[in-house]
Amino acid sequence: MDDIFHITKHEIDEAGVLNLCAEGRAMRGGANHKLRIAAVFQAGRFVRRFPIEAISKVSGQAADFKIEQGISLRDIFYQLPREWEGKSVIVEFEYCDVSGVWTGFQERMELPGAFFLYQDRRNLVVGKFAKRVAYVVCTLLLPLWLIDGWFVVKGWKKSEYVDEEIKGKKAIFYHAQGIVKHLTGYGYSMREIKTGYFARKYQRACRKIAVPEGVFFLSEREADQGGNLDLIRRGIQSSGQKWDEFIDTRSVHKLPFSELRRAARLAAGAKVIVLEDFYPQIHALSLRKETKLLQLWHACGAFKMFGLSDIGKVNNLGQGTKNHRNYSFAFVSGTHMVPFYSEAFGIAPSQVLPLGVPRTDIFFDKGYKDKMRAELFKRYPMLQGKRVVLFAPTFRGSGKKRAYYPEERFSVDKFLERMPEDVVLIIKNHPFVRNSFSFHEQYSGRVIDLSGRENINDVLFVTDLLITDYSSSIFEAALLKIPMLFYVFDLEEYVNGRDIYFDFASFIPGKQADTFEELIEAVPELIERDFVGSDEKLQEFCGYFLDSLDGHSTERIVEFIKNILAE
Repeated sequence: MDDIFHITKHEIDEAGVLNLCAEGRAMRGGANHKLRIAAVFQAGRFVRRFPIEAISKVSGQAADFKIEQGISLRDIFYQLPREWEGKSVIVEFEYCDVSGVWTGFQERMELPGAFFLYQDRRNLVVGKFAKRVAYVVCTLLLPLWLIDGWFVVKGWKKSEYVDEEIKGKKAIFYHAQGIVKHLTGYGYSMREIKTGYFARKYQRACRKIAVPEGVFFLSEREADQGGNLDLIRRGIQSSGQKWDEFIDTRSVHKLPFSELRRAARLAAGAKVIVLEDFYPQIHALSLRKETKLLQLWHACGAFKMFGLSDIGKVNNLGQGTKNHRNYSFAFVSGTHMVPFYSEAFGIAPSQVLPLGVPRTDIFFDKGYKDKMRAELFKRYPMLQGKRVVLFAPTFRGSGKKRAYYPEERFSVDKFLERMPEDVVLIIKNHPFVRNSFSFHEQYSGRVIDLSGRENINDVLFVTDLLITDYSSSIFEAALLKIPMLFYVFDLEEYVNGRDIYFDFASFIPGKQADTFEELIEAVPELIERDFVGSDEKLQEFCGYFLDSLDGHSTERIVEFIKNILAE
């Protein structure tokens, strides 16, 4: 029986929102008892994969589904030329089956291109002026919004602008600002004020700098030695190309105005801007056409949903967001990752290039591996001659400030009590997590907490077994063929809250433990196992997620940048 996709209703309202209703059947089901569908909008070289989560019922391998989705057509494409006003945009539909393969339905639509364009400049100016007037009026009414926020804090009403974890005066302010932002498009946060300042200074600098040149590295995180940004920077340096950088771990609202001016000037003068993570204020810019914005991204593969895949799931991430969408190119670890990153970044698949992930090159360098093993054994002699278990879970909570790991779920004492004497434990918490694991003094010679110390990629070189959960470290461990144990006591809760792209049980290249007792029972077998490259599941995992990694990612991307500079 064939896949079925039947559109029962499609109407475009006065606001340019496509109200789409459809139903059908996907014969190869979906991940985690959900069906992921993408509406693929195509206007020549402009392509946008828009995520749609269907209401589905899985029966055997097939999934029956229904869709009720509102799609703001003017927000589909980042900058669609006005020539498309008299043309048609094609819409096709695909679903991702349980094995991660995207399959197309036969149904398709054609929509007038005019619906995908913003108003002309004169109407935009009028609209902007009207919003500013509304902002003044809303500000005069601010005491009313604050009182409304007080009702939210008291629990007498709910707010779509405030996370449940935010309490007190902050919640009152967030609610009031959310109302004003929703009505006018403007808010009161210092982050917003300084981002606007950065954008204005960028535009002014563009008018002063006639011809951009060279490479500009931009990041809110340290350029870790051996990380993506560091390796590309070194490659550009050694090639003799002009380059500069603005690397500051402070968020935009904490940056002095003088530093924002400097960053804006450097960005305006660069032909290539290189990122390795989300950099919020860069997406407030209308980049000059000569400049290419490259996203290295910090992770391999695709596991937890991120970017625009979270539209409709994450507070304050609406269809009108500009986040990620002005990337010229993004680089990924494998060919199968292209549609996922295309969706997450809101860019065309042709802009997602499987050139690899630079920081993985070390895993193909035996000399580096031997050197790092020797250095780690010298710094931590207790590891020498032992069987090393690395416990590296990801964080729980809704972000950096609220990150934690439930210590009661992993007892170091009980774990080591049940392990042979030659087993030592390395603990490596996620960088966001500040709490640490406690243990009895008698085990102090068998435990090392390297949270906040040592690069986890280097630690993997001395690891015999990785215990993790939803961490992206599994991709690096797979390259080294390290046995893995997935301790997922909260799998259902995590998937419902954060969501992942794939069916967990069929996705992981290792054993799953749902309880601490199952974890302890599984470790001896895994740590004794002769884990070799012929392991079929591991080979499938690497072939699907990591097929572009071969130790030469850095040189490919550096060469790609040099070609842009030579244009």
